[in-house]
Amino acid sequence: MEYRTFGQTGMHLSAVGLGGLLARYEGVCGRPPDEEKRRIYRRAAELGINLFDMGYGDEPAIPDELKGPSDERFFALKVGARTAGELEALVDRHLTHLRREAIDILRVHYTNYASGEGWPEAIAALKAAGKVRSLCLIRHYEADQEAYADRGPEADTDADLVIYNYVCRSQEAGMARAAEGGKGVLIMKALGGQWLDWEQQTRADWAGSSQDMVVALSPEGEHIRSYVDLIHPIVSGPWRELCRPGEAFPPPGRAVSWVLENGAVSSVLVAFASVAELEETLGGMEAA
Repeated sequence: MEYRTFGQTGMHLSAVGLGGLLARYEGVCGRPPDEEKRRIYRRAAELGINLFDMGYGDEPAIPDELKGPSDERFFALKVGARTAGELEALVDRHLTHLRREAIDILRVHYTNYASGEGWPEAIAALKAAGKVRSLCLIRHYEADQEAYADRGPEADTDADLVIYNYVCRSQEAGMARAAEGGKGVLIMKALGGQWLDWEQQTRADWAGSSQDMVVALSPEGEHIRSYVDLIHPIVSGPWRELCRPGEAFPPPGRAVSWVLENGAVSSVLVAFASVAELEETLGGMEAA
């Protein structure tokens, strides 16, 4: 496993981190039971992964042996608080469960942080109290992505979580500014996200495709129509260019390896529905 510097935080993260909340193809396979989640965590640690993302609170599935103080394991938490005033209680609750003194990476939506409703101040107070080590802004929505591509990272933050994969590269300008400014970069949707099965997605001929094609391929069907504007550019494109001769579709590890060729990337968060998916992806990665 390769390890990379996470901005100026002093943390060294595994190039692949274990994503939380959404299993890789949750829309296809359903959420794995907690016991399988625990097996995934254990196997990920055995394979050298040291970054574990808890989504909005995936920590009930974290094995006890991975909890507690450690300079070798890092935990990221995605904030589900509705207001800045709820932050400290939420962080305290997760720290108690993890048996740790600090959340290593607190992930907050850029929209919340930039709202002017007390989020920067609340996070600064948590960092001053030693309960949060670093702040990562989530660039999920279109306006958040555009702000990052245009201006790069915020001065008072430590990192950003951005959408970046072989067919969706609009964040490269912001990532370059992050590298220049010494900011960390975490990646989401390296495999296109949880909406489509990897084989279907990469076998599809996306030339001239429409949003209707995404809806047709998704097991959730019309349910995703309301946010298909966001999904379409993340999943549609020439994935088959990653294929080698004789391959019907590329292995997922090759897509992750492509993302890691960008030196601005600190770590790629990938969620898995099973130990087999974890081993398949890491085993299929290739050196740059």
